[in-house]
Formats: sequence, structure tokens, C-alpha cells
Amino acid sequence: MNLRVCSLWLVTLVAMVAMAGRSQAQIRDGGIDPKNLGKGVWVFSMKDATNKVGGHISSVTNINSLMQYYRSVGLRYCIIKSATSDVLFGDCTVGGQLTSNLVNTAHTNGILVFGYNRSYGSNIVGEVAMADYVFNQGADGFVFDAEAEWEAGATHPWITNAPAQAWQLCSMVRSNWPNKFLAHAPFAIIGVHTAFPYKEFGYWCDAVMPQIYHFSSAGLKSSPSAAINWADVNWRTWQNNLAGLPQTNYAGSAVAWTNAIKPITPLQDVYGEVVTGGIICEGAAGVIYPDEDVEEFIDYSAADPHAPTAGGYRGINFWRTDTIGTNQWANITQGTSGNYSNIVNNIVLDNPNATVVGAWTSVKVFGATTTSPTYFGATGTDTNSFGTNYLFKAHGSGATYVQFTPNIIISGNYALYQWHPFLTNASVGTPFVIGTPTGTNTVLANQQTNSGNWSFVGRFNFAAGNSNFIRVLDNFSDATNIAAVDGIKLVYVADDIVLDNADSEVSYSGSWSTGSAATDKYLGDYRFADSTGSNTATATFRPNFPNAGLYDIFVWYPQGGNRATNSPWTIAAFDGNSDIPVNQQTNGGGWLQIAATRPFAAGTNGFVRLANNAGPSVVVADAVKFTFAGPFSPLTFRGINRQANGRVNLTLDGTPGYGLWIERTTNLLAWLPLTNLLNTNGTLIFTDASATNTPSGFYRARQ
Repeated sequence: MNLRVCSLWLVTLVAMVAMAGRSQAQIRDGGIDPKNLGKGVWVFSMKDATNKVGGHISSVTNINSLMQYYRSVGLRYCIIKSATSDVLFGDCTVGGQLTSNLVNTAHTNGILVFGYNRSYGSNIVGEVAMADYVFNQGADGFVFDAEAEWEAGATHPWITNAPAQAWQLCSMVRSNWPNKFLAHAPFAIIGVHTAFPYKEFGYWCDAVMPQIYHFSSAGLKSSPSAAINWADVNWRTWQNNLAGLPQTNYAGSAVAWTNAIKPITPLQDVYGEVVTGGIICEGAAGVIYPDEDVEEFIDYSAADPHAPTAGGYRGINFWRTDTIGTNQWANITQGTSGNYSNIVNNIVLDNPNATVVGAWTSVKVFGATTTSPTYFGATGTDTNSFGTNYLFKAHGSGATYVQFTPNIIISGNYALYQWHPFLTNASVGTPFVIGTPTGTNTVLANQQTNSGNWSFVGRFNFAAGNSNFIRVLDNFSDATNIAAVDGIKLVYVADDIVLDNADSEVSYSGSWSTGSAATDKYLGDYRFADSTGSNTATATFRPNFPNAGLYDIFVWYPQGGNRATNSPWTIAAFDGNSDIPVNQQTNGGGWLQIAATRPFAAGTNGFVRLANNAGPSVVVADAVKFTFAGPFSPLTFRGINRQANGRVNLTLDGTPGYGLWIERTTNLLAWLPLTNLLNTNGTLIFTDASATNTPSGFYRARQ
């Protein structure tokens, strides 16, 4: 039975996914989606990484605090050096630096661990053993850092047949670990490294992490946008060439080389300021890169209209953790990559994704063949555009414009930025009209300053959907100049919901007293009640949630020796109630997080409640904060599995507590309802017994 899967996300059909052939990335152990890796970082030396991250982050002094820091900046995985060829890499110590303790500590903090080997190909059996070691430590994935050593030549005599040797290495690792995530990290510019066995590595791996060196590669003017575009040209050309290759017989199996096309996760080299004593084991950075290069690399990866990976780049990673400077870490923190339920992605649009009305001139800034990059431009100084081109227009009446129409997933406040290249005759007041369902605002942007960077336009409240727009007009006042249109970015501004004890959204039952003597209280006062063995008093904090979604929950109380050590807080969320005991003798005078990413519907159905049935003492109700952590998990198919009897198992992820409908069709016209289930805990498995009567079909789900 040939099966293809399509899915309804939330309520509207927005994507159809075909699941057939090895060219489609598979979900690997741990739920790793090669198409959706998010942000990650490479670790060369754990000793330097845990030494305040190369001296840049003072709070990091051990593995646990390193992983906590990774989590705080939005990383989802780290890639740790494990071997050089057939020898374990031990940093400045004896033995391997990737250990089961390191992996367990990372997992405790929600970080995936991939080991990597600087692969030479000189001892295939030995390198397979290195991958075995990594996975036996509990790692989630393995990356072949395979570069020039795999290209045959006088200095690499061990490479006698690179394709066959790469096939042997990768197929053996895959055979040993059939469900684990594998990737390879080659040079990005295939056209100047044609001897490398790209297709053999690609066939067996789940993803590719090309090394994009924007600062050191000749002809790029240190532009992250240009570097990514040059890599795009190479990978698109390579992928197209695979379609023309005949089937190959390897070890008795017919191999179609289009199955070597895998999702691409770009890798950027990042070098910041050198801190004395920060790097004590491996070499420090020899050059410092501009901080904003990290931001542009992340943003253009997200906006890239020419990405050779279907659906665009939804993963990015950085080399290396201890050489990343403080401001560069800040830019990594603010950037977003991948689609996850606990983040609201930045929305980045390049001008090719805009609608043009009237006669605007398009200027090509950068172009490339597989072997060489070329700069064009109109002035010679306009090479710092976002992406490969920009638009401009002379003064007009305002009837012609360029319009961006962002797809807003979560309604709310967004900071809006615009990008323009260096132009001596740019307007000092280019009109940006921001349209929302409630009206329009016009902001005049000075395009004489801050070229080649994001310039703040303003903060606006956007509705969900496609009803909002950002329109750039040509009716500026300095009529001898021009208006430029390059790119825009919207950054969600999370508004906390804070309820003080005196607010109208807080209600009380039973006997409560008001106090103000504690110096570490929130605002002017707080409420307290004697705690007893039974529930005789409650304080209920019930916010009016503007958006359904996931929220982190914090409480504030003044601590004291007479406080309950187990004050009973109850969280009533969309997926049910949970009880959280809090020791109010410690951690007072600030926001204490008591729960993370709890689902709440819009409106006033959810609440946080404090009761007085604690040990002998008092309980204190002062303030509660709800911080938006992201939208619900979209409804997605995690996988399908056809059984020997023809039945089909479907595994789906979605928001806990929602009803779920599954339907099937053979022609994409008439859908047959199969079932209606409650998705209790977020993951649901359904067996379609009737599939035995159908040779092929499509599935969809909605909630």
C-alpha cells in the first residue's frame, strides 16, 4: 500500500506532505525532525566552554550551567567534538570529552547532544567505532565533520576511492544505528570542491550542515546574505544534477541519487572579542567579526527566497561556542529558527516576497555561479543590501508602492524594522504605512542613516492572519531623493500579564489580612491568611488572556520565617489542574517560576489559586505573572507505519485536551471520516484498520 500523508494545521488546511522515498527526511529517535532543527552550537573544547563560555558568560562554570545557558538563549542542541578520525577527542584531558554524564545533564536541561568526528576516512572501521562510542553514551545524533581530508590528493593518500569509502563509512554507521539522527558538515561551495563525495554522505545522512564562511571567503565583501546566496546556487545546482544521474547498484541495492537530497541547516563561523584567560585549552579567535553579522545570518536564513531546501531553512548552527562574543550571543538569543510551539518566530521578509505596484527599479546587488561570486549594484556603495537585490523609486504622488503582507500567527504587539542599503541620495523621510484591521499609521524612515542594518520603525499591534500590511510609498518630501525598499522584520513583543493582590482580577474567599511591613513585597501591600489543616481561604488570580497559547507562571511573595514551607498553589489550565507547593520562607522578593508552558484558552477560564491548607504558619498572596511562551503546538503527523496486515498506524502530535478528527481520501476530493478522538496528553496513536481495502490514499487531521 503506497501511503502519502497530508495534514490540517489547527483548523485550516495549509500544508500537504508527501511521505515517500528516502529523499524525505525521517523523524529520528527523540522526535528529531531533520527539517526543523532550530538553533544549535558547536563545542570544540568542553574545558573552554565551561570556562565562562570562553570568558564571555560569567555564570557558566560547569556542564550544568552551560546547558542552562544554552536553554536560556533558545538553543535546542549542541554538537560536541568526540573524535578525530579513529581517536577519541579528550580536549586537554585524557579520554573522551563526550560522556554519558554530559549527555544526561544536557537532557535534564532540555538540550539535545550530537557528537561530531573530524572525519578523515583513513580508518573506516575505527571511525565507525567512534560513532558507536557516541551513541553508547546516550547521544541523540552524530555529525561527520568531513572536509578536505576526503578529497584525494598527494597529501591525502588514504583516499583511494572517496565515493566507495564514504559509502562504506556512512552505511555501516546507519546499519548500526538505523533510527538515530545523522548529519554531515562539508564545505558549502560544491563547485570548488567537486572531488568531495557529497552524494554518498547525503544518501545516508538525514541533514547537511554546510560550512558557510562569509568573512573569509574571497569576493563576498564579508556579507552573510551573499555567502548564503552563493551556497544556495551551489546546492540547487547539485540537487538538479542528481536528477540526471542513473540508478547505481551498491551492494546489490538499486540507489536513486535524488535520495541524497536532504534538509540543509547552514553553519556560520562566529568569532568575537577575546577574553584573557577565557580560552585555556584550544586556540582563540584570530579575528573578530562584526556582531551584527550573526543577526543578518539568522534573519536571511529565515527569509531566503532562494533556499534549496523545501519550505526554507528551519535550522541554523554556529561555530564555536567559546569564541562567540557577548553581543553575538545576544543576537543569537534574539534570532529565531525552526517552528516550535514555545516560541513566536521573528517574521523576516526580503523584497522579492513583496507586491510591487507601479514602476519601481530593481537593483541586482549580488550574483554567483557555482565557482565564483560577483557584485553588481548601481552605485558601488550599495553592496550592503539585505539579500541579493533591492528596489528604489524617485519621488511620486504616493499612488505607487511596495507592500509586504506578513502572515501573523499570534496577534499582539510587534516591533517593526526596515533595512536599506547605503545610498547617498536616499530620502530622510521615506513613508512606511502600517495597516492593521483597526487603522493605519504612517512613519517616516530616515534612510540616510544606519544602512546595512535593521532600523526601528515602531511598535504596532497586528491581528492574526493576512489582514495587516506594511506599505512603502514614493511621496516623500525631499523630492530630489529616492525611496528604497529592501527587507522588513517583525519581532514579537511578549507582554506579561501581572496581577497584583489588589487588582480586580483577584478574588478572595475566607479570612485574609492585608500587610505592608515586608520590604520585599510587590508594590504597596500583600494579603496573608493563617494556614490550617483544611482549606478555609483561597486567593484566585484569574487573568483575561488575550491569546490562547502557552504561558510561563511566576509568583511573588515577601519571604519570612513564619511562612508556610508548602503553600499550596493550584494552576487551572486548559489541560487540567496541577498543584505546586511553594516554600515561602525562601526565594521571596522576586519572581519565582512555578510552571512552564502551561496551555490556556483565550478569556477568563484559567486561573492560579493559593489556598491556606498548609502547615502551621501563614500563606502569602502578593502577585502572579503570566508570560506568553508561544502558541499551541500545531497539529502534525509524527509518522506512519504500515503493518504486515495492511493496517496503518498514525502518530500525531497536537495540543493536549483538544478533540482530533482524522479523515482519509483516495482522490483529494471526497474525504472519509475515520474517527474523532480526544488528544489527552499531546501525542496520539490511531490504527486505520480499514486501510487494508485501499491500495493508496491520503490522510488529514484537524483539531
